[in-house]
Amino acid sequence: MNDKPGFEQRLTKREIEICGLVTKGLSNKEIAEQLHLAEGTVKNHLISIYEKLGVQNRAQLAARYVAEYEQPGTELIDPSLTDIGNATEVGAKLHRSSHLYHLPETIFLPFQKQPFVIGRFDVSIGRKQSDFEFAKDTKAVSRRHAAIEHTARGVAITDLNSRAGTLVNGQKITPGEPYLLKDGDHLSFGNAGADYIFEE
Repeated sequence: MNDKPGFEQRLTKREIEICGLVTKGLSNKEIAEQLHLAEGTVKNHLISIYEKLGVQNRAQLAARYVAEYEQPGTELIDPSLTDIGNATEVGAKLHRSSHLYHLPETIFLPFQKQPFVIGRFDVSIGRKQSDFEFAKDTKAVSRRHAAIEHTARGVAITDLNSRAGTLVNGQKITPGEPYLLKDGDHLSFGNAGADYIFEE
């Protein structure tokens, strides 16, 4: 382990362990299972870590961990997290809540100048239409389904006039109108199981 001064002075060994698992893309539930803790205990640890490090979300935490306490050989699940010198470039993630295991388990959301668009790959077009694309057989998801972005009031999702709609906590949102998200909100892209939980 690359023991850089200062990090261990601010966090407990357990908190550092949790930082490493967050950096690998694990959800609170997965961390709890791996460390044999209650999920609520993991959440409390993260609140403490955020306060001690002065970060606001998991992406910023991952950036600090890589910069100050990187373990040789550590790999991040999503390539976008390997270039997060400015922690504001990556803002949150979506964690799969359905049992459709062929769908990606985690979608990282790199918030930059433009909204992050989620959609479906269309082989007839042959080029990307969205920032993240589900496989072509995820028919309920439109080519450009929804966009997630930072606003002055928080993180918002906007349905881009998709065919099957975008649902938040089971309710279809109005196309074209930003909907503010909260940590733990359940998102559905269409009606065929592309279901995810929003995590800040």
